[in-house]
Amino acid sequence: MLTLTSSSAYVEEAFAWAQKRALAWVQTGPGNLPSYWAGYPSRPMFYSRDVCHQAAGAHLLGLDAENFAMFRHFARSATPARKWFPIWAFHFDGRIAALDYHNDEHFVREIPAVFDLTYRALEQYDWTGDRRWIDDPDLAAYYRHSVGEFVEAHDADGDGIPEAGGTADIFLGTATYNEREAPLFVAGDGLATQYAVLRKLGRHAEADRIRATYGEWWNGDHFARGITKDGLDFDWGLESHTLVPLFGLSGDERFLDYLEAQMESHPPLNIESFSYWPEFLFKYGRDESAWRWTKHLIDSRDDYPEISFTVVEHLVAGLLGLRPDAPNAALTVGSHLPAEIDVLTADHVRVGDWDLRISQEGRHTTDVTVHSGPGPLAVTVGSETHSLEPGQSARVTKDPS
Repeated sequence: MLTLTSSSAYVEEAFAWAQKRALAWVQTGPGNLPSYWAGYPSRPMFYSRDVCHQAAGAHLLGLDAENFAMFRHFARSATPARKWFPIWAFHFDGRIAALDYHNDEHFVREIPAVFDLTYRALEQYDWTGDRRWIDDPDLAAYYRHSVGEFVEAHDADGDGIPEAGGTADIFLGTATYNEREAPLFVAGDGLATQYAVLRKLGRHAEADRIRATYGEWWNGDHFARGITKDGLDFDWGLESHTLVPLFGLSGDERFLDYLEAQMESHPPLNIESFSYWPEFLFKYGRDESAWRWTKHLIDSRDDYPEISFTVVEHLVAGLLGLRPDAPNAALTVGSHLPAEIDVLTADHVRVGDWDLRISQEGRHTTDVTVHSGPGPLAVTVGSETHSLEPGQSARVTKDPS
């Protein structure tokens, strides 16, 4: 089982809480799919947006069977009758959640979820190296449909970007994950998730066209959150803004400054929206800010399942800077420790079939040990790459200058 030790008692206590709470949400058992709770604590269901965002933490906690079963269940639900949208929520036994589904033309659906499911499923392949994530017929078909038939069915103007109806009615379909947002036809998080999937699938020319389109949304200070019937809308958009750098559509420093300022002055009403922030802040090296918002999640001790799962992810993959590539027997590590954490060690981190111990001392020293595995693992820290056989370790120390 994954363990985390640190020079900070606060970090150790936070991890112990998050691990215990997340594992308590597991619903695998007789009559149920392999699954975990992913949505409001008052709703015994798993939701597509939540599963997407809980999946990395779930992997670290050993819940690969649950991840695979739930992603495949969503994939199977995207049918021509539903115009290739997946169902929004299921009960643990696999039944469609009637709360969010009335019929095939009137059910909750949000454009970013379509692409998010593909991206996060392929990300699980990076973590696990399990060929089922690529070869399973239902998942493989879903990946194709998400960037093919789905886009064609919802692209009225033929620009390769799907549009919503602009009603902001979640039962008719929305352009964004932000359900409190103004009626948008296209939203930044929809573009960002589509862009990320196209890049992940190697369809770079299409991804570049998405990026070029998004570049036209810039007003000199920040990007628009989306397009309404009146044109570009530059108001603060929460997910329609913050998911843009998370999925790599833009990491413009001026835009990141804008996001940080808005996050301080106009925070969201829902705790789950905060849970994305450390992920994109770590990605762009804004580590003190990322840690500040991670602590906000920790201190909330909120019972929304997404919080405990993402706290696990932020404390392990975020702070240690883990980027797995299990299919190619590779891992990149880079410290994101803030000033108040001197040492952080995660043991029994699973990357593919490798079992690892990874330790960071500040930003200067990284230790990696391969306990076991099927062969050598290429571990990259900074400019150094070490090929580590099972039983071997490597220490990389940066020059303080």
